[in-house]
Amino acid sequence: MVLKGEMMKPLDVVKLVSLYIGQRDLLSTTTLGGNTAPTPDQAQTLDELLSCVNDVVETLAVMYFPLKQEETLVSNNGIVNFSSFSKTVCEIESVKDQNGFNVDYEVFPTYLKTLSGSLNYIYNYIPNKVSSYSANLDVQLDKVSLRLMALGVVSRFYLIKGMFNESKAWNDVFLRTVLALQTPKRNQVIKKRRWV
Repeated sequence: MVLKGEMMKPLDVVKLVSLYIGQRDLLSTTTLGGNTAPTPDQAQTLDELLSCVNDVVETLAVMYFPLKQEETLVSNNGIVNFSSFSKTVCEIESVKDQNGFNVDYEVFPTYLKTLSGSLNYIYNYIPNKVSSYSANLDVQLDKVSLRLMALGVVSRFYLIKGMFNESKAWNDVFLRTVLALQTPKRNQVIKKRRWV
């Protein structure tokens, strides 16, 4: 369970997923905090689930809930390679000078062309893949819940297992949940009326 203020881990997600897919025996493996070593089949399933966790994290960050990064880089010729950024760039949101004013820029496949000098870059990034069940997942915790992650992982898991109907059913729930999180909540006001 992820408590407020804590980071989400693949371990938390896969524990819930193992219940959703009916494989409670995975909970007893040492990988998920149990006492028994995983069998070869269980180890393969756990590897597949970790891969699915990475896929869902990337999908959420790229398509639905972007992760933002802001950093200052210096360029002598106005060309900034994407490899110069600390994170993998998905989309540049803005480039600002030292006074906070927007600066024009042009995006190319491997670099960005703008003014030379020290500029502030605000961009959305693709999170790094995790290789450990104890690693922290790079997601927007105010939007992405443990349940949402589990829904996406179950959908991906059934897809790679060739269970297309099950995958579609879980994916539909996943997408409805994402849509509900993206839709702004409106205050519902009921007008005062007299009752007869």
